[in-house]
Amino acid sequence: MATTAGRGMVALGISGILLAFGAVIAVLVDPFTRVPMMVDATTEWLARLLLLLGVAWLVIGMLAARTSLVRRPGAAAARATWIASTRPWRARESTLGVLPLDRWLMILVPGGLLVTTRIVQTPRDGLWGVAVAIAGWLLFAFAVRLLLGRRSPWPIIAAVGGALVLRCVVALVAVALSGPEGVWPDLWALPAVRILYLMIAFALVAWVFVAAGWALSAQLGRRRAGGVALAGMGIGYALPAATIALMGARDALRSWNEQIGILPWDLARLTGMRDGAFPIEVVAVTAVIGAVATIVGLALALPDRVYARRVR
Repeated sequence: MATTAGRGMVALGISGILLAFGAVIAVLVDPFTRVPMMVDATTEWLARLLLLLGVAWLVIGMLAARTSLVRRPGAAAARATWIASTRPWRARESTLGVLPLDRWLMILVPGGLLVTTRIVQTPRDGLWGVAVAIAGWLLFAFAVRLLLGRRSPWPIIAAVGGALVLRCVVALVAVALSGPEGVWPDLWALPAVRILYLMIAFALVAWVFVAAGWALSAQLGRRRAGGVALAGMGIGYALPAATIALMGARDALRSWNEQIGILPWDLARLTGMRDGAFPIEVVAVTAVIGAVATIVGLALALPDRVYARRVR
Protein backbone atom coordinates (compact mmCIF):
# COMPACT_ATOMS: atom_id res chain seq x y z
CA MET A 1 0.00 0.00 0.00
CA ALA A 2 2.84 2.34 0.90
CA THR A 3 4.52 1.57 -2.41
CA THR A 4 1.30 2.21 -4.30
CA ALA A 5 0.76 5.50 -2.48
CA GLY A 6 4.35 6.48 -3.16
CA ARG A 7 4.01 5.76 -6.85
CA GLY A 8 0.80 7.73 -6.93
CA MET A 9 2.57 10.70 -5.38
CA VAL A 10 5.37 10.41 -7.93
CA ALA A 11 2.79 10.31 -10.73
CA LEU A 12 1.11 13.43 -9.34
CA GLY A 13 4.48 15.15 -9.13
CA ILE A 14 5.32 14.25 -12.72
CA SER A 15 1.89 15.41 -13.86
CA GLY A 16 2.48 18.73 -12.11
CA ILE A 17 5.84 19.14 -13.85
CA LEU A 18 4.31 18.34 -17.24
CA LEU A 19 1.50 20.82 -16.64
CA ALA A 20 4.06 23.46 -15.67
CA PHE A 21 6.01 22.90 -18.87
CA GLY A 22 2.73 22.86 -20.78
CA ALA A 23 1.83 26.21 -19.25
CA VAL A 24 5.14 27.72 -20.34
CA ILE A 25 4.68 26.48 -23.91
CA ALA A 26 1.05 27.61 -23.90
CA VAL A 27 2.08 31.14 -22.94
CA LEU A 28 4.64 31.18 -25.77
CA VAL A 29 2.19 29.82 -28.34
CA ASP A 30 -0.82 31.84 -27.18
CA PRO A 31 -0.10 35.01 -29.22
CA PHE A 32 -0.34 32.91 -32.40
CA THR A 33 -3.59 31.16 -31.48
CA ARG A 34 -6.02 33.91 -30.55
CA VAL A 35 -8.25 33.72 -33.62
CA PRO A 36 -10.58 30.68 -33.41
CA MET A 37 -11.38 28.44 -36.34
CA MET A 38 -14.99 27.36 -36.99
CA VAL A 39 -15.86 24.01 -38.56
CA ASP A 40 -18.93 23.04 -40.55
CA ALA A 41 -21.96 21.40 -38.97
CA THR A 42 -21.10 17.93 -40.31
CA THR A 43 -17.61 18.01 -38.82
CA GLU A 44 -19.01 19.31 -35.55
CA TRP A 45 -21.50 16.46 -35.21
CA LEU A 46 -18.92 13.89 -36.23
CA ALA A 47 -16.66 15.24 -33.50
CA ARG A 48 -19.52 15.00 -30.99
CA LEU A 49 -20.10 11.37 -31.92
CA LEU A 50 -16.41 10.55 -31.56
CA LEU A 51 -16.31 12.43 -28.27
CA LEU A 52 -19.21 10.36 -26.98
CA LEU A 53 -17.43 7.15 -27.97
CA GLY A 54 -14.18 8.27 -26.36
CA VAL A 55 -15.84 9.29 -23.11
CA ALA A 56 -17.83 6.02 -23.06
CA TRP A 57 -14.58 4.05 -23.42
CA LEU A 58 -13.03 5.95 -20.50
CA VAL A 59 -16.12 5.54 -18.29
CA ILE A 60 -16.31 1.81 -19.01
CA GLY A 61 -12.65 1.53 -18.10
CA MET A 62 -13.21 3.36 -14.81
CA LEU A 63 -16.23 1.28 -13.81
CA ALA A 64 -15.16 -2.13 -15.07
CA ALA A 65 -12.58 -2.62 -12.33
CA ARG A 66 -15.18 -2.41 -9.55
CA THR A 67 -18.30 -3.88 -11.13
CA SER A 68 -19.45 -6.98 -13.01
CA LEU A 69 -19.14 -4.93 -16.18
CA VAL A 70 -15.62 -6.31 -16.58
CA ARG A 71 -17.09 -9.59 -17.81
CA ARG A 72 -18.72 -7.89 -20.79
CA PRO A 73 -16.97 -8.10 -24.19
CA GLY A 74 -14.54 -5.21 -24.55
CA ALA A 75 -14.80 -4.05 -20.94
CA ALA A 76 -11.53 -5.73 -20.00
CA ALA A 77 -9.77 -3.86 -22.81
CA ALA A 78 -11.18 -0.53 -21.66
CA ARG A 79 -10.20 -1.35 -18.08
CA ALA A 80 -6.64 -2.26 -19.10
CA THR A 81 -6.12 0.93 -21.10
CA TRP A 82 -7.57 3.11 -18.33
CA ILE A 83 -5.42 1.56 -15.59
CA ALA A 84 -2.27 1.44 -17.70
CA SER A 85 -2.57 5.06 -18.82
CA THR A 86 -3.42 6.56 -15.42
CA ARG A 87 -1.34 4.17 -13.29
CA PRO A 88 1.32 2.89 -15.70
CA TRP A 89 3.15 0.96 -12.98
CA ARG A 90 0.16 -1.42 -13.09
CA ALA A 91 0.19 -1.79 -16.87
CA ARG A 92 1.58 -5.33 -16.81
CA GLU A 93 -0.93 -6.69 -14.32
CA SER A 94 -3.83 -4.94 -16.08
CA THR A 95 -3.16 -6.93 -19.27
CA LEU A 96 -2.77 -10.35 -17.66
CA GLY A 97 -5.46 -12.81 -18.75
CA VAL A 98 -6.91 -10.45 -21.35
CA LEU A 99 -8.74 -12.39 -24.08
CA PRO A 100 -7.76 -12.12 -27.79
CA LEU A 101 -10.85 -10.01 -28.58
CA ASP A 102 -9.94 -7.51 -25.89
CA ARG A 103 -6.35 -7.38 -27.11
CA TRP A 104 -7.55 -6.45 -30.57
CA LEU A 105 -9.80 -3.78 -29.08
CA MET A 106 -6.85 -2.36 -27.13
CA ILE A 107 -5.30 -1.58 -30.52
CA LEU A 108 -8.32 -0.84 -32.70
CA VAL A 109 -10.26 1.52 -30.42
CA PRO A 110 -7.43 3.96 -29.58
CA GLY A 111 -6.01 3.66 -33.10
CA GLY A 112 -9.38 4.23 -34.75
CA LEU A 113 -10.13 7.16 -32.46
CA LEU A 114 -6.74 8.70 -33.27
CA VAL A 115 -7.29 8.42 -37.03
CA THR A 116 -10.83 9.79 -36.99
CA THR A 117 -9.86 12.59 -34.60
CA ARG A 118 -7.12 13.68 -36.98
CA ILE A 119 -9.66 13.68 -39.83
CA VAL A 120 -12.04 16.00 -38.01
CA GLN A 121 -9.16 18.19 -36.83
CA THR A 122 -7.99 18.95 -40.37
CA PRO A 123 -10.92 18.08 -42.66
CA ARG A 124 -9.62 20.18 -45.58
CA ASP A 125 -6.28 18.36 -45.76
CA GLY A 126 -7.78 14.99 -46.73
CA LEU A 127 -5.78 11.92 -45.81
CA TRP A 128 -2.33 13.52 -46.05
CA GLY A 129 -2.34 14.97 -42.55
CA VAL A 130 -3.71 11.69 -41.18
CA ALA A 131 -1.02 9.68 -42.96
CA VAL A 132 1.77 11.88 -41.62
CA ALA A 133 0.44 11.70 -38.06
CA ILE A 134 0.07 7.92 -38.22
CA ALA A 135 3.57 7.60 -39.69
CA GLY A 136 4.99 9.32 -36.62
CA TRP A 137 3.22 6.94 -34.27
CA LEU A 138 4.22 3.92 -36.36
CA LEU A 139 7.85 4.99 -36.10
CA PHE A 140 7.44 5.13 -32.33
CA ALA A 141 5.77 1.70 -32.27
CA PHE A 142 8.47 0.17 -34.49
CA ALA A 143 11.27 1.52 -32.30
CA VAL A 144 9.63 0.22 -29.13
CA ARG A 145 8.89 -3.22 -30.62
CA LEU A 146 12.45 -3.55 -31.85
CA LEU A 147 13.91 -2.71 -28.45
CA LEU A 148 11.45 -4.97 -26.59
CA GLY A 149 12.64 -8.11 -28.34
CA ARG A 150 10.68 -11.17 -27.21
CA ARG A 151 8.98 -9.48 -24.28
CA SER A 152 5.24 -8.87 -24.28
CA PRO A 153 4.21 -5.57 -25.93
CA TRP A 154 0.75 -5.48 -24.34
CA PRO A 155 1.60 -3.38 -21.26
CA ILE A 156 2.91 -0.52 -23.38
CA ILE A 157 0.08 -0.96 -25.91
CA ALA A 158 -2.42 -0.52 -23.10
CA ALA A 159 -0.60 2.48 -21.61
CA VAL A 160 -0.11 4.32 -24.90
CA GLY A 161 -3.62 3.43 -26.10
CA GLY A 162 -5.25 4.82 -22.99
CA ALA A 163 -3.15 7.99 -23.10
CA LEU A 164 -4.07 8.51 -26.76
CA VAL A 165 -7.76 8.24 -25.91
CA LEU A 166 -7.32 10.94 -23.27
CA ARG A 167 -5.56 13.18 -25.84
CA CYS A 168 -8.27 12.63 -28.43
CA VAL A 169 -11.04 13.43 -25.97
CA VAL A 170 -9.42 16.77 -25.11
CA ALA A 171 -9.03 17.65 -28.81
CA LEU A 172 -12.57 16.57 -29.66
CA VAL A 173 -14.09 18.74 -26.94
CA ALA A 174 -12.95 21.84 -28.84
CA VAL A 175 -14.00 20.61 -32.29
CA ALA A 176 -17.40 19.43 -31.02
CA LEU A 177 -18.18 22.99 -29.85
CA SER A 178 -16.80 24.89 -32.85
CA GLY A 179 -19.61 24.59 -35.39
CA PRO A 180 -22.15 27.20 -36.45
CA GLU A 181 -23.92 27.05 -33.09
CA GLY A 182 -20.89 26.18 -30.98
CA VAL A 183 -19.72 28.14 -27.96
CA TRP A 184 -16.01 27.41 -28.35
CA PRO A 185 -15.16 30.64 -30.26
CA ASP A 186 -16.52 32.65 -27.31
CA LEU A 187 -14.63 30.50 -24.82
CA TRP A 188 -11.46 30.69 -26.90
CA ALA A 189 -11.60 34.47 -26.63
CA LEU A 190 -10.98 34.16 -22.88
CA PRO A 191 -7.21 34.07 -22.19
CA ALA A 192 -7.59 31.81 -19.15
CA VAL A 193 -9.53 29.17 -21.11
CA ARG A 194 -7.09 29.36 -24.00
CA ILE A 195 -4.02 28.93 -21.78
CA LEU A 196 -5.65 26.14 -19.76
CA TYR A 197 -6.59 24.18 -22.87
CA LEU A 198 -3.14 24.52 -24.43
CA MET A 199 -1.47 23.60 -21.14
CA ILE A 200 -3.46 20.38 -20.81
CA ALA A 201 -3.00 19.50 -24.47
CA PHE A 202 0.79 19.87 -24.36
CA ALA A 203 1.02 17.99 -21.04
CA LEU A 204 -0.97 15.05 -22.43
CA VAL A 205 1.43 14.75 -25.37
CA ALA A 206 4.33 14.32 -22.96
CA TRP A 207 2.32 11.98 -20.70
CA VAL A 208 1.96 9.49 -23.57
CA PHE A 209 5.71 8.87 -23.47
CA VAL A 210 5.95 8.98 -19.68
CA ALA A 211 3.25 6.31 -19.44
CA ALA A 212 5.02 4.24 -22.12
CA GLY A 213 8.33 4.24 -20.27
CA TRP A 214 6.76 3.59 -16.88
CA ALA A 215 4.71 0.69 -18.26
CA LEU A 216 7.90 -1.00 -19.46
CA SER A 217 9.84 -0.61 -16.23
CA ALA A 218 8.60 -3.94 -14.81
CA GLN A 219 9.88 -5.77 -17.89
CA LEU A 220 13.09 -3.93 -18.72
CA GLY A 221 14.06 -2.08 -15.57
CA ARG A 222 13.99 1.67 -15.07
CA ARG A 223 17.02 2.50 -17.18
CA ARG A 224 16.04 0.52 -20.27
CA ALA A 225 12.35 1.45 -19.99
CA GLY A 226 13.21 5.13 -19.86
CA GLY A 227 15.53 4.64 -22.81
CA VAL A 228 12.85 2.92 -24.90
CA ALA A 229 10.35 5.71 -24.24
CA LEU A 230 12.95 8.42 -24.86
CA ALA A 231 14.16 6.84 -28.11
CA GLY A 232 10.63 6.35 -29.42
CA MET A 233 9.71 9.92 -28.53
CA GLY A 234 12.87 11.24 -30.16
CA ILE A 235 12.26 9.39 -33.43
CA GLY A 236 8.61 10.38 -33.47
CA TYR A 237 9.53 14.07 -33.17
CA ALA A 238 12.96 14.37 -34.81
CA LEU A 239 12.08 13.05 -38.26
CA PRO A 240 8.90 15.11 -38.76
CA ALA A 241 10.55 18.22 -37.30
CA ALA A 242 13.60 17.81 -39.55
CA THR A 243 11.31 17.51 -42.56
CA ILE A 244 9.46 20.64 -41.49
CA ALA A 245 12.71 22.57 -41.04
CA LEU A 246 13.67 21.76 -44.62
CA MET A 247 10.28 22.92 -45.92
CA GLY A 248 10.79 26.49 -44.74
CA ALA A 249 8.84 28.80 -42.48
CA ARG A 250 5.86 29.15 -44.81
CA ASP A 251 4.43 25.72 -43.98
CA ALA A 252 6.33 25.00 -40.76
CA LEU A 253 3.62 25.80 -38.24
CA ARG A 254 0.91 24.03 -40.19
CA SER A 255 2.95 20.88 -40.71
CA TRP A 256 4.19 20.80 -37.10
CA ASN A 257 0.63 20.61 -35.85
CA GLU A 258 -0.07 17.83 -38.34
CA GLN A 259 2.65 15.72 -36.72
CA ILE A 260 1.47 15.94 -33.13
CA GLY A 261 -2.16 17.05 -33.41
CA ILE A 262 -2.16 19.17 -30.27
CA LEU A 263 -4.55 21.90 -31.31
CA PRO A 264 -8.15 21.23 -32.35
CA TRP A 265 -7.70 22.64 -35.85
CA ASP A 266 -5.06 23.20 -38.47
CA LEU A 267 -2.78 25.57 -36.57
CA ALA A 268 -1.70 27.48 -39.68
CA ARG A 269 -5.27 28.35 -40.62
CA LEU A 270 -5.97 29.18 -36.99
CA THR A 271 -3.11 31.67 -36.79
CA GLY A 272 -2.62 32.87 -40.36
CA MET A 273 1.12 32.30 -40.01
CA ARG A 274 1.82 30.93 -43.50
CA ASP A 275 3.96 33.90 -44.51
CA GLY A 276 7.00 33.14 -42.43
CA ALA A 277 6.25 35.08 -39.23
CA PHE A 278 6.76 31.95 -37.17
CA PRO A 279 10.50 31.39 -36.58
CA ILE A 280 11.72 28.27 -38.35
CA GLU A 281 14.54 28.10 -35.81
CA VAL A 282 12.03 26.77 -33.25
CA VAL A 283 11.30 23.77 -35.46
CA ALA A 284 15.00 23.22 -36.17
CA VAL A 285 15.74 23.19 -32.45
CA THR A 286 12.92 20.66 -31.99
CA ALA A 287 14.55 18.41 -34.60
CA VAL A 288 17.94 18.64 -32.86
CA ILE A 289 16.45 17.92 -29.44
CA GLY A 290 14.57 14.95 -30.89
CA ALA A 291 17.76 13.58 -32.44
CA VAL A 292 19.68 13.95 -29.18
CA ALA A 293 16.82 12.30 -27.28
CA THR A 294 16.88 9.39 -29.74
CA ILE A 295 20.62 8.84 -29.31
CA VAL A 296 20.47 9.07 -25.52
CA GLY A 297 17.40 6.80 -25.42
CA LEU A 298 19.07 4.14 -27.58
CA ALA A 299 22.14 4.21 -25.35
CA LEU A 300 20.02 3.77 -22.23
CA ALA A 301 17.94 1.02 -23.85
CA LEU A 302 20.91 -1.21 -24.57
CA PRO A 303 20.79 -4.56 -22.75
CA ASP A 304 22.86 -5.00 -19.60
CA ARG A 305 25.13 -7.49 -21.34
CA VAL A 306 26.33 -4.75 -23.71
CA TYR A 307 27.47 -2.62 -20.80
CA ALA A 308 29.05 -5.67 -19.12
CA ARG A 309 30.98 -6.45 -22.31
CA ARG A 310 32.30 -2.90 -22.44
CA VAL A 311 33.46 -3.11 -18.85
CA ARG A 312 35.43 -6.30 -19.63
